[in-house]
Amino acid sequence: MAEPWSQGAVVVTGGTGAIGLAIAAGFLARGARVAVAGSSAAGAARARAALAGQGEAARVLTADLRDVQALHRMLEEAAAALGAIAVLVNCAGVNFNRAIAEVGTQEYDAVMDLNVRAAFFASQWAAGRMAAAGIAGRIVNITSGNYRYTRPNAALYSASKAALEMLTRSFALEYGAHGITVNAVAPGLVSRPEPLDADFRRVAEFYVANTPLRSVVEPREVAAAVLFLASEQAGAITGDTIVVDNGFSAGRLDFPRRTQKR
Repeated sequence: MAEPWSQGAVVVTGGTGAIGLAIAAGFLARGARVAVAGSSAAGAARARAALAGQGEAARVLTADLRDVQALHRMLEEAAAALGAIAVLVNCAGVNFNRAIAEVGTQEYDAVMDLNVRAAFFASQWAAGRMAAAGIAGRIVNITSGNYRYTRPNAALYSASKAALEMLTRSFALEYGAHGITVNAVAPGLVSRPEPLDADFRRVAEFYVANTPLRSVVEPREVAAAVLFLASEQAGAITGDTIVVDNGFSAGRLDFPRRTQKR
C-alpha cells in the first residue's frame, strides 16, 4: 500500500521550532509535500532557511493558531498550495513555569488556547475534510510526558497535555470508520540548541541522571515516532500514545535501594 502522505499534503503546526522542523524534514525526506506553520516572523525566517533546498515541496506559513479563523485560513492556504491535507501533526504548544497561585486568566488562556483549542479545531477541520474526500489520513498530536506525571509549577501545562491525550482518543473513536487514525507522541525532555540557560542545564542533569538510557531526547527521535504513526505500517494503531523519553517515566532511578534481610 502507498503511504498516507501520497494521498495529499502534510501540515505541521508549530513547525518552525526544533521538533516541528525535524518532523517536517523527515516527511520531506520521504517525498511528502509539507507545510509548516508558526506564529512569528522570526520563526518563519528560520524555517525558510532550514527548508531552503526543498523547493516547491515545502511551504512556510504564519498564523495566530489561537484564532480559529486564522487557523482555518492557514489550513486552506496549505491545501491550495500543496493539495488536500492527508496528514496533520499538531506540534504547536507553549509552556512556562508558574506556580498555581501565580496563574491568571491571561496565562491560562495562553496555554489552553494554543495547546488544546488550536489542536481541536485544526483536527476538526482536517478530519472532516479527509472523511469527505475519502482520504484515510493521519493525525498525530505532540503531547508530553507531563500528561502522565506532573511537577511543581507545571499544573497548567500538564492539564493541557492531558486534555490533548483525551482529544486524541476521542477523535480516534469518531473518525476511525473513515480509515483516519489519530495518535499521539509524548516526548520527555528534548534537547535544545546552545547556548543553554542555567535552569535548563540543571533540569537536564537531573533528567539524565534519572533516566535509564542516560540522555535527553533529540528532536529527530520524536520525529521518528511521528513518521511511524503517520505511515502505512501503523494503520492498525489509533487512539494510542508513543512515549519517547528514554525511559524516564518507566520508574524512579532515584528511589532509595532496599537491601534484602536474611
